[in-house]
Amino acid sequence: MPHLSELQKKHAKDGVTIIGVSREDASNSLDQVKEMTAEKGEIMAYTVAWDDGGQTYKAFMDASGSRGIPTSFVVDGEGKIAYIGHPYFLDIPLARIAAGTWDAVEGPKEMAEMRKAMSAVGRYGMATTVKEAKALLAKVNDFKKRWPEYAESMVANEYDLLVLAMEHDKASALGSKMVNQAIKAKDVGALNSLAWGIVDPEKEATHPDIALALYAATAACNLTEYKDAAILDTLARAHYMMGGTVRAIQLQRLAVELAVASGSPLATSLEDALDEYLGTDG
Repeated sequence: MPHLSELQKKHAKDGVTIIGVSREDASNSLDQVKEMTAEKGEIMAYTVAWDDGGQTYKAFMDASGSRGIPTSFVVDGEGKIAYIGHPYFLDIPLARIAAGTWDAVEGPKEMAEMRKAMSAVGRYGMATTVKEAKALLAKVNDFKKRWPEYAESMVANEYDLLVLAMEHDKASALGSKMVNQAIKAKDVGALNSLAWGIVDPEKEATHPDIALALYAATAACNLTEYKDAAILDTLARAHYMMGGTVRAIQLQRLAVELAVASGSPLATSLEDALDEYLGTDG
């Protein structure tokens, strides 16, 4: 949603209208869609349409043989479908179609090449040494130079590789940028993911940036009004690793209470973490 909202703002001057289409199914109704769009606000800053009777789905998805959700269709100025694909990869096709420079034959070939290169860089999790991390960082830089429109898609990979490559100053600067962008987008998932990736006890990081994790987790808790057990768990762990055991216990107790009350399967692991903090506190 944040991605499509940014694309709408960027290309509004080009006469582009982005429309998210929703239809009725066993877990979705028109009232639910209205409620969701109202709650999302600027996070969902594009047009949302209700596909009454599934006619739009038949005309686009069924007619093109598309099965994946979400799928995007770009209709050009002549009313013809110029691109079909996952909305994650809309940046280049949409910009070129709007500018009248999109090649219907070569364009999809380049997009396939780009996705292949992105997949190669995406194997950052396979790097286990500083040398391997630096080699993948070089590929990240090459990718960003060739396809600057997708430079932001490399950020999470780049951050993890910088940490593994022991380039901590660069990692800290990039991490701070990531957190600030996530706060602006109110992307709670991104904030918690980054923070937990730093404080996860199973990772046993050599030089974890706990201050960054504390910043990200605090922002995520503020956005969720301290009512999300998993995010509270992350923030408690960050405080614990910073030496703030008393605060960690307070937060973890709240996380356990919320998890137990909701019947969350996380309750047991959260209780284990609380026992760990209480043991340290004596």
